[in-house]
Amino acid sequence: MNVVKKILIGIGSVCVLLIVYVMLRFGGSLMKFDDGALSAYMTMAGEVIETGDPAKGMIKKAKLNIPEGMSKEEAIEGLIEAMDEVAQEYGLAVVDNKIMSRTPYIQIRAYCSKTIGQKFISFSPEFIGFMPCRMGIAEDKNGDIYVYTMSLDLMINGGHTLPKEMLELANEVRKGMYGMLDKARSWDE
Repeated sequence: MNVVKKILIGIGSVCVLLIVYVMLRFGGSLMKFDDGALSAYMTMAGEVIETGDPAKGMIKKAKLNIPEGMSKEEAIEGLIEAMDEVAQEYGLAVVDNKIMSRTPYIQIRAYCSKTIGQKFISFSPEFIGFMPCRMGIAEDKNGDIYVYTMSLDLMINGGHTLPKEMLELANEVRKGMYGMLDKARSWDE
């Protein structure tokens, strides 16, 4: 029993020292972090730890619901029209479209708002790495079609809180991109 107590005390001491170190080293900067930062990082880390695949922690996906009697091709065509309507609703334009493979089916569509993009690059040029927003449509080995996009949670909430206007713009883009995923889940012609 004494050995277990000593081990637990040792673990607790290491944890306390680690917390003190992090607060001393990064405390001032951490205080400026967005309220959603910890949750965003924990969600990503949990997915990576669970699957061992870092991409799964950074990507959102939805299975395309194909109505009975409709071909995959018809469903994809209809989905793309619906996605483009959602994009337009949020001020996003199609800036690129590539069919990478027909078997299995892989298509990458890129959306962007020139105005929002310029504001983000003026704020921090590194945001260009997130541009343009991409939607991937891919057939898996079972023949199911999935729609993928990058999780924007870390971009929006993963650091210091964005200025109000930037946060509003980023959330609008996120709503648009995630709205396209919702179209895949609920596609019914």
